[in-house]
Order: sequence, then structure tokens, then C-alpha cells
Amino acid sequence: MINYREMPKGVLLINIIQLFSTVGYAALMGLLNFYLTQHIGMAQSEANTLTASFFAINFLYHFLGGAVGGRYISFRGLFFISLALQFIGLLLIAINNHSIVLLGMATFITGSGLNVSCINMMLTQLFKPNDNKRRQAFAVNYSFMNIGFLITFLIAGYLQGQNQYAPTFIFAAICMIIAMGLHLGLWKHVKDKDTSYSLNFFNSSKRFFYTPIIVIACLVFALFLMHYPNFGSWVVNISFILMVIYLIKFAFQQQKEYRIKIFTYMILMVGTMLFACVQGLQSTALESFVEYNTNKSLFGIEMQPATINMFESLGVIIFGFVFAAIMKNSKVKTAPATYVTRGLLSYVLAFLMIPLGVFLSNSYGLSSVIFPILLLLIVAAGEVQVNPVNFAMAGEMLEPQHQGLFTGYLFLNVAFGINLSGPISNYALASESSNQTNPLMTNHLYSEIFYVMAIAALAIAILFYFSIKAVSKSPKTSN
Repeated sequence: MINYREMPKGVLLINIIQLFSTVGYAALMGLLNFYLTQHIGMAQSEANTLTASFFAINFLYHFLGGAVGGRYISFRGLFFISLALQFIGLLLIAINNHSIVLLGMATFITGSGLNVSCINMMLTQLFKPNDNKRRQAFAVNYSFMNIGFLITFLIAGYLQGQNQYAPTFIFAAICMIIAMGLHLGLWKHVKDKDTSYSLNFFNSSKRFFYTPIIVIACLVFALFLMHYPNFGSWVVNISFILMVIYLIKFAFQQQKEYRIKIFTYMILMVGTMLFACVQGLQSTALESFVEYNTNKSLFGIEMQPATINMFESLGVIIFGFVFAAIMKNSKVKTAPATYVTRGLLSYVLAFLMIPLGVFLSNSYGLSSVIFPILLLLIVAAGEVQVNPVNFAMAGEMLEPQHQGLFTGYLFLNVAFGINLSGPISNYALASESSNQTNPLMTNHLYSEIFYVMAIAALAIAILFYFSIKAVSKSPKTSN
């Protein structure tokens, strides 16, 4: 996979930390929705909205973490604080009390939201600017993250079958402690290099006040949104709409060739939004579909909703290695746009799996659990083609001074996509029957949801294909 002897000191430890630090997020992704309904007593529609808002806020805070880290506090310092917040949050969530669980969710998501930019920057700064081994290190780091997800979903699924939710959160909290210990061992290798903090702010006494104030403000705001998740959804939606309006206005102020590139990039980001929506649905509608609308038996083994989520991570690991091998051995260089188009078309096929399962369901309305599994595996095949290109496209298509702005737009697309999963999941509950768990009454609603998503993915693929052709035909001019 990777020769660590050729890598800077600290790369291996960062990868191991990545594995342990993702356990909490994966545990909540697999169990939170059912925990809120079955143990905290929330109505399903309320839990769907809260779960979607919870994960959407995570990505809003990603952008903030990049702004705070390296400016008011070192990346390694903020990362340690983020792990501590996640540890405290998980312990609070494990306490079966409504108010304490909401406090725990706010504490956890503040830590989770602030840490992603930190670990990425710590890894980036281990390499010199022109070191090509950085890409290899990030690819392996992404694999370690998915290995962490895979292991967590297996454990969470087993414990869910035993109706043991609190032990899962405590297990995840222990993993946070392990990550904190490993991070202290890594400390000397990940000192900030040439950041605003290391060059100037480090010597200012203000550093003792700014970071605590920012973190507490984020925590208070997250707690408010946990109590009013509908307002949180509106915050995400309005932020996204305002950003889209601003970027459209910005694009029309540019020269034609650059304007086409901007709109192509914005279309591409809708593909990211679709994938994010699937991630949100994994914790809401898809888990409900597995629980109530499938027989849950795979080759005689009963599958829990949390366990189903592992197939997306498993698919990313498998297809990641497959496509890496294909790219390495292929004599013909494939254009990035081809990967994106192919990935988007994979989404179309994936989304049709649920309607196909419903079509083949038995007289009780129960589908085979293989269909949601196929959906996640095929989505993973699209993800490994679309997502890496998405992150690279900002650097390839946009002017350097605008790349930070559009990276923020990427995170907003992810937040908006996850946020959409709440009302989409609630749509599947809008059955005329009072029994929301009756598959005969909800199957057609799930089919409608995924038909619409398949059509959307196809439309985005077509728009992107023609947009990228327009970009390739445009003369290469600088803005």
C-alpha cells in the first residue's frame, strides 16, 4: 500500500489516529436515528429532521475549522480539543436522558466539525510543497478512515441486534481516548509551519482567549440547533441558496471562458450533493427501509440497519484499490471528466436498486436486503471516481485566489445534501396508513424517492458532460 520508510515521520501515526478518530462519527451514523426513536422516545419524523440537521452542521463547521486552525490556534492543538469534545459528547449521548443526549450531540458535533481540516493540514504540512508522495499519503489516509467506518459498523450492527446502544457509544469514546494518546505521541512531528499562528499569533496573549471563545460559541450554537433542528435546516438551506446566488453573480462578472469553468464546477458539485444526500439517507430513510421493508436476511444471516452501512465503506476500500490498479496499469490516460461522468452514471444505477427491490418484493411487501446493499456498493464505485476529482477540480479549473471560496461552496453542497435527507426520509413516512412500518403502505414512497434521485443523477451527468466539452473547446485564457 505505502512504504512508510519513504514517508516523513508521523504519516503512519496520523493514519492510525484517523482510524480511531472516525469511530465516534461512524457509530452515530449507524445508530443515532434508531437511538433517538427507540430509547429517547422521539417521533420518527422528529428524529429524521434532527439526525439530518446534526450531520449537516458537521460540514458547516468543517469550513470554520479551517478558518480557526492555523490562525488562532495550532492545527495540532485544535485537533486535540476536537477529540476531547467528541469523547465528552459520546459519554453524554450514552446517558439515556433527552436533554443530556442533546447536549452530548452538540458537544460531539462541535468537535467532529472542527477536526477534519486539522488532520488534513497536519498531514499536508509533513510534506514539502512539490512532494508527489503527498497524494499517496492522502489516498491511504482515506482508506484508513473507511477501515475505521467498516469496523465500527460491524460492531454497531452486532450491538444493535442486542439492543445495546450505550455500550457502542462508550466503545467509541474509548477510541477517542486512544486517538488522543496517539496524538500526544505525534505532537512533536506536526508543529504548524508558516501559518498565521506560528508566525505571529503564537506570541500574542490573545491566543488564550480567542480559541476558547470561538469553541464555546460553536458549542452554544450547536446546542441551540439540537433543540431547534428545523431552524438548523433553514440555516443550512439559506446559507446554500445565498452562496449559489453570489457565485452565479460572480460568474457573470467573469470572462466567458472562465464563466463556463465556474458553472461546470458548480454542476459538478451537485454530484457531490447527491452523494452527501445518500450519506444522510443511510442514517435515516435507508436504515428504516432495511428495518421495516426488507427481510434482513443475507445468506441466512440477519443484517441490522447499522451493519448495512458497512457495505459503502467496504465498497470504497475495494473499488479504491481496483481503480488505482487500473489507472496504474492502463496505457491510455483517462481524463478526469470521464471518471466523473462514469461515477454519476453509477449513481443512476445505484438509485434504481430500491425500486427494483420493491418491484420484486414478496406478498408482504418485503424486499431482499441485497438491494440496499447493492445500492451502497454501486454508490461506492461512483464515489471513488467522483469525489477525488471533485477535490482536485478546484485547483485545475479555478483561479488560485478563488479556490478557497469554491472549497467552501463544496462543503455547503455536502451540508445541503445531507440536510435534504431529513425531509426526504419524512416523505417516506407520509403514508395514508397510521402504521408507518407497513411496507405495503410505504414501498411506493421509497420507490418514488429513488426514481427522482436517479433522474437527478442522470440529468447532472448529461449537463456535466456537455459543460466539460464546452470547457475543452474554449481557448485557454487567464482571467
